[in-house]
Amino acid sequence: MTNQTTKPQLVHGLGMVSMVALIVGNMIGTGIFTLPASLASDAGPVSLISWGVTAVGFLLLSIVYADMGHAYPRSGGPSVYARHAFGDFIGFEIAFSYWLSIIIGNAAIVIATVGYIAEFSPLVKDSLLWQVMISLSLVWILALVNILGVREGASVAIVTTTAKLVPLVLLVAVGIWQFNPDHLTPFAPMGTSAIIPGMALVAWAFSGLESATVPAEEATDARTIRRSTLIGFGIATALYILISVTVMGLLPNDVIAGSSGPLALAASQVMGPWGATLIAAGAIVSGLGTLNGWILLSGRVPLSVAEDGLFPKGLARIHPRFHTPHVSLIIAAIVASGMILLRLSRSLIETFEFIILLSVLLVLVPHVTTTIGEYLLARQNPGAFSARSIRATSIIAMASLVFVVWVIYGTGWEAIGWGGLFLVAGVPVYWVMRREGRG
Repeated sequence: MTNQTTKPQLVHGLGMVSMVALIVGNMIGTGIFTLPASLASDAGPVSLISWGVTAVGFLLLSIVYADMGHAYPRSGGPSVYARHAFGDFIGFEIAFSYWLSIIIGNAAIVIATVGYIAEFSPLVKDSLLWQVMISLSLVWILALVNILGVREGASVAIVTTTAKLVPLVLLVAVGIWQFNPDHLTPFAPMGTSAIIPGMALVAWAFSGLESATVPAEEATDARTIRRSTLIGFGIATALYILISVTVMGLLPNDVIAGSSGPLALAASQVMGPWGATLIAAGAIVSGLGTLNGWILLSGRVPLSVAEDGLFPKGLARIHPRFHTPHVSLIIAAIVASGMILLRLSRSLIETFEFIILLSVLLVLVPHVTTTIGEYLLARQNPGAFSARSIRATSIIAMASLVFVVWVIYGTGWEAIGWGGLFLVAGVPVYWVMRREGRG
């Protein structure tokens, strides 16, 4: 194999702290700073049940990914497992779906982040051109950081994850003591049926739990993948639920629903104006950290698939000096830039919702094949999985599958339709690649 297709070297691989930071950083992004308003508007306090049910479902899913990452510690994550279980075509479709979800999601993250930056600058707030230029600059700067090396990208993840957690933990520590249970009444203003669409909204917050499985070959060992997946999920989930409970206890539901920055509003109530500023700054750092983590993954997903001949070989090229997939990172940045340019013809909310619509559905599809894949592969190769019985592993996999399908249903038919179109669009790409490979 030539130097251009050599896999990233593992001498300075990702350790436990780096992997946990990657997962927590990817999960806790811009969504938590605005999600309470969406949940208050669409479900009300009953969304706490949505959080609880979704957390249990994603706990099962995190166990599935921890098992699969340990059994098949190869970079690529969901696409690797799909190929092992179902063959080349499904492996390609899942890689295509997951890669698109990452790139499209990157555009949504940076657009939301620049929205927070605009709150500190009237010039940026009043200029659409400035917002687009800053968005494009952030994507390309962080793409360059990840091209320079996995350690550089991991260092950014550790710093930004630590910085983003400080204001969130402070809000919970101060605000939980002023919790007012009267704000939870009425508990279900839209009825208990609102729990399901609430779960669909909450599901966006759990995107990223599979992050440790994507750069698997850059981890120090297979156990690191498994442990960091479960630890990272636990930290992010605990903070999510504590923040939601705190905000709901500090503000009436209608006030939360009408706010564009519910966490900042809650912080200003218990800490004054400086608290709101701290939360806004935390939202910016959170957005940058999450964007960095997902950009790292946008280079790793196509790398493994391209090495297997399912993506263009050029995507597997490794920089001769930095040992990173620079071609994949550059292409991902180009596509994300194209999505950002949609901002020139749409409002902030329209652009954000359109991009999120595509990203959420496309990231749920790989969860379906991963859960079914574990069920099948645990029977074919039981020695590769944990000491847990095959029956228990199968039950966890099938329970996770039911949960994911339920969440997909909750996203609505419009999202399902768009996701289906994108998956169909990948079919001719696959067949062209196969024909060229045979030629």
